[in-house]
Amino acid sequence: MKVSLLDPCQDPEPPGWEDFRNAEGLSAVWAYDVIAASSEGSWARPLLAVFHDGDRVAGVVGAVYIGLRPPGSGRMPRPRREPLVLDVRLPGHSNGPTWHFGDEVSHATRRELLRRFERAARRHLGLGVAGALYRMVAEPQVSLVARRGAIMRQSPGGTVMSLPWASVEGWIGSLSRNRRSTLRRQTRKIAAAADLVVTEGRARLDLDPAELAELNRTHTARLASRFDPRPDLPAAYFAALLAREDVSVISYHSADRLLGFAIVFEHPTSPIYGPWAALRPEEGGRKDLYFDSYARIVAGAVGQGGKRLFGGRGMIDVKLSLGFEYVPMKLVAVPRWAMG
Repeated sequence: MKVSLLDPCQDPEPPGWEDFRNAEGLSAVWAYDVIAASSEGSWARPLLAVFHDGDRVAGVVGAVYIGLRPPGSGRMPRPRREPLVLDVRLPGHSNGPTWHFGDEVSHATRRELLRRFERAARRHLGLGVAGALYRMVAEPQVSLVARRGAIMRQSPGGTVMSLPWASVEGWIGSLSRNRRSTLRRQTRKIAAAADLVVTEGRARLDLDPAELAELNRTHTARLASRFDPRPDLPAAYFAALLAREDVSVISYHSADRLLGFAIVFEHPTSPIYGPWAALRPEEGGRKDLYFDSYARIVAGAVGQGGKRLFGGRGMIDVKLSLGFEYVPMKLVAVPRWAMG
């Protein structure tokens, strides 16, 4: 099986990428132009691996590489010229590892292909690459990347919720009495707010990508840490998403500004709650928008016949109270000498 390394900011989309994405039910996060847009002007540069079995794509790995200097320096990393870390994740993705293989690829073959990806990345990035970091490895897949010399730690896990209900009221009725009554009060309050405009839909070309990017930057800055730096998602990324029919956006506006938004990566059976950002009340924002967004997203997913909803990482206690289940994940750090 042939492996190719690509930089979507420079290299054209490889043959079969979109066919593979559609056949495997991968969300808009995996669209080649979306990945390219997510790295525009960023200090985290994309590096994708594509595995071809003849003319057919059999698997892909999504990653970025970053320099060891503080992210605030703004300078792009330079392969073969400075120390780097291979960070195996994609911007906007938080529900599991950023690799995917067709069902016909065995577990043992997947393990070997990931090693081949590491060897190719090590050659591409040069002697300065310090290692590979797999941040969101669901426990059934740990054996694909664990090995002698790797360091494993608990990572913030993801969340998923089954959707057995026929309506959003069925979901609300399944929650605890306190959460049920609070959620109903919150959604009624938002619906009755005369000075608030709530808009939902796909292909939201009425929204300003730069405005979403700025609100997301402010929101993300509160969540990033030294050991989990998060590059800003540029306006180009939101522009790419807003034009898509497989991406829904819920937006909350006052008379003069955007107060919050939620992005949903649509899927016939397994939609994904993507980026969320909102102003805090002390910044001019509005309480209860976050909970209202869940009611709307669950209503949309159930109405379209969805079977489960992915909720991403963070705010775990809140999500558990909303009916999500916790999905444990590991962080696996592979030093350079063990790569490949």
